[in-house]
Amino acid sequence: MSRWIQIIEKGFTILAITSTFIMVCLTAADAMGRYFLNQPISGVYEITEKYLMVFIVYLAFTYAYQEGANIRVTILVSRLPSKLNLVIRYFVQAFSILFVGLLFVSATQINLERFREVVDLTKRLSLPLWPAYLVISIGLLFLTLLIFFDLWNVKKGKSGLFKEESSGEPVSM
Repeated sequence: MSRWIQIIEKGFTILAITSTFIMVCLTAADAMGRYFLNQPISGVYEITEKYLMVFIVYLAFTYAYQEGANIRVTILVSRLPSKLNLVIRYFVQAFSILFVGLLFVSATQINLERFREVVDLTKRLSLPLWPAYLVISIGLLFLTLLIFFDLWNVKKGKSGLFKEESSGEPVSM
């Protein structure tokens, strides 16, 4: 299972990086068109806001989790006895599974209600929003599964929630 999680997480990371690159290129082209040619590209704002930002955020969750890029306040927990600290870490991991799982369920319910929504790029061109909604649900589902399977790494100190710092090294693909 661990191998599949790594493959999926790497794929999500590549898609998030690609979405970031596309967003930067589209925004730069739109800005140049707007300021130099007085003609912006229609629909760039909508594509950036409704699709690319969603892809970047929800597909990068897993990478951020694996790298330990989350906020921790360790002033109290670091001073507790190791057995109590371990119990607290298991509780936090279980709570995180429950919380992200509930986010997945809520997002999926909302997304199913909005399945037929579209975004108008021009007067003649509109795109469905369901792909972006689907990415939200998939990203949250995979994050829930990742945190769940990481439960067995809590005792070893290798859980993504409790990494002391991220490596700061670039992603190797």
